Amino acid sequence: MTDQHPLTDQVIHRELLPKFCYSENDLRTIADWQLEQVIQTWEQCMEEPGTDFQVIRRFDQKLKAMRPIQENN
Repeated sequence: MTDQHPLTDQVIHRELLPKFCYSENDLRTIADWQLEQVIQTWEQCMEEPGTDFQVIRRFDQKLKAMRPIQENN
């Protein structure tokens, strides 16, 4: 693990800033918040009874509900 945020300046400038009107810090904050939501969802799934397979399936379903697939138009 490194101390550098995975959303590097290079990625931000090449991939994100041309598409969105956010600062580098805003984008990192958004990414951190999203990761926190995923971790909370995983912990909730782990607290519910069931087999490992059932836990993973619940987690997968919740992640898909959090970020539905968008159709390409």
